[in-house]
Amino acid sequence: MKKQWLLLAATAASLSGCFSVDSGTTQGVGSFRVLVQSISAVSASGSLQPLEVVPSCIKLYGTRTDQVPANLRGTADCRYVVPNGQVELLLDVTALDKTGKAFDFNGPVTFKVVPGDLSDDYAYTWMTLARGRGNGKVRAEHVYGEVRVWAVDEPVELHYTDAGVAGTPPPEPDGGRSYAAGSSEPLFFQDPTLSAVQSPQGYDNRSSPFVGQFVTIGRAPESGSVLYQNCPDLDLNGDGQPDPQPAKPVTLLVTGTDPSGFFVTDITACPVREDTSSAAQVRAPEPSGFLPGSFGSMFVYNYSFPEGLDPGDLLWTLSGSIQEFTSTTQLTFPSWTVRERVRELPPEQWNKYLDLNPPVEISLRHCGLDNTMAPFVTDTTCGHNRRNMKMESLESGLVKLRRVRFPQTFKNCDFNGDGSVPFFCETTVNGEWVWAGCAFPAPAVDPDLEERTCNIQCTNGAGPYLNTVCTEKAQFTNFGQFVVELPGPGPREAGLDDTLINRRQEVLLSDTSSKKLSSGYEAGVAASIWCDVDTYLRVGDANVTADNTAELLPAKTRKDVIFNAGEGMVAFLAAQSVAVTPAPRCTVARNTHTRVLLMTKDAVPELKVDCDESSTDAEAARQCRYLRGATYDVVGHLRHVQAARPRWMVLPRDQDDLCCYPGPGLECPKPIQPCK
Repeated sequence: MKKQWLLLAATAASLSGCFSVDSGTTQGVGSFRVLVQSISAVSASGSLQPLEVVPSCIKLYGTRTDQVPANLRGTADCRYVVPNGQVELLLDVTALDKTGKAFDFNGPVTFKVVPGDLSDDYAYTWMTLARGRGNGKVRAEHVYGEVRVWAVDEPVELHYTDAGVAGTPPPEPDGGRSYAAGSSEPLFFQDPTLSAVQSPQGYDNRSSPFVGQFVTIGRAPESGSVLYQNCPDLDLNGDGQPDPQPAKPVTLLVTGTDPSGFFVTDITACPVREDTSSAAQVRAPEPSGFLPGSFGSMFVYNYSFPEGLDPGDLLWTLSGSIQEFTSTTQLTFPSWTVRERVRELPPEQWNKYLDLNPPVEISLRHCGLDNTMAPFVTDTTCGHNRRNMKMESLESGLVKLRRVRFPQTFKNCDFNGDGSVPFFCETTVNGEWVWAGCAFPAPAVDPDLEERTCNIQCTNGAGPYLNTVCTEKAQFTNFGQFVVELPGPGPREAGLDDTLINRRQEVLLSDTSSKKLSSGYEAGVAASIWCDVDTYLRVGDANVTADNTAELLPAKTRKDVIFNAGEGMVAFLAAQSVAVTPAPRCTVARNTHTRVLLMTKDAVPELKVDCDESSTDAEAARQCRYLRGATYDVVGHLRHVQAARPRWMVLPRDQDDLCCYPGPGLECPKPIQPCK
């Protein structure tokens, strides 16, 4: 009965026309109109520069961005590049009421850039509107894809330091906030690539500019058009003419897996020009003009083995949050879509994509050594300088170590038994560069002096470990990493490194008179000698000469020497006619003892690196002699370990990533096979 009465009452009211609808108030700000008047790149010095557009758009109008019509830049067909730093946008903001009409609003509004991060300078994060209008500037970084600028009537997001709120945020209005918002039309930037999210901002290789950002690399076909690389035409073969770079679909290759994740390389990543400006402090530029890598490789931390993925597989997409771990950039909380599983193909095709991605051989030039005769304190630790972009460009990619030597001794510098040893840094003492503690200024008394000195001498081959490959044992025990030594400067055919030609001395030979070096070496220096023809040689003081009673060094045979006190000079006499072109010569080069870290415990657990040549187990002693007498080629992924010394480590994937050149009369240690 009650329901019926209510229904009749409602019907009567509707028939009489006696009803009302509460449409709400139209008073107050409802939204904002945001117009982007200009956009610029902010240089490292703070000056504004034109923001580049993608190469495919530039080629339609000329050879430079300024030749592209301004109204086309930042559109879907002519995208801006992902900037390596901040951008500044000049905005025109109008307040609107709830019906969309201009509104007389007076007060502050806050900016947001999505996707992107605002500047730490509050001056570029808000503005004040007067009578509903205002012009302001916003600065942001990490912008990519489809970007919108928002104006919002809400408090500015505060910045914090350990001491609390950073800087001086703007005051809040007395009347509170409406939280009304409005956005600009989209500005189109390139979609992110592995290279774009990893290329450092400035000259520091210790972190990625996109740390903390969630990114998606690539695009699956079902989500729209496949993502293509957009590379500029570059002179890659050195003939002085630009080589056209056709658009290639972003190709993400799984190069290796491990118990916690996998490595990915974008094998279509664009070559990256090397910055050789004075600010970059490049010691020896790359002859090609391009970095050895593209910043296009990354480790994906999956927290477990990536079931269903194998080396050689291709991915369409890769998503996750960017993180730094020991200064190696990695992707966490990942997801991915598979493009091709090579294990579903015949075995002979399993490496068809890996073959398109040969490992880059690490050289002394990549390690950051000067192309000069004079040694420097950091020569012994490959890639130690934080400005080294050569090594950074190769991070997480496949690299190759050639002809390295394994440790000859392991020294435990953990004298107090706490399971760790202090690391060390380069510094100056009385104007001379030395290894010391990393506290600046140094304390009056270093409580870790004994352990630190031991670690410095072992790792760098100094003091009692001069000309010896030594690994600090506590670090090896805790982390499985150990030091290996790269070949020193000299001819490549001698098994040496020929990338720094000024590191060696050359002597043009005569078959009638003795010739010698132009400058000698200090006592204790190890050097390698190599001659084009059979040559008599003698080591001695500044007055040394060579004749046919001296030691005969056969042509193209390497001789390694350690100079004694007063014997830093070498003289030569050709043992055969030198009337040929080019004129025969001998080279002498100081061994730089440049070292890098290696870890084999996961790839080859049965390889006993910390061994004893005097073991009572005859087979163990024999295998130890084989291991220490050989040199090795090693392929693996390159990892940056900021606190380690050296800072760069290679992680081979399995036993096949190592091969051996046995020592004279020796064999390769088990289970390593000889290099082919």
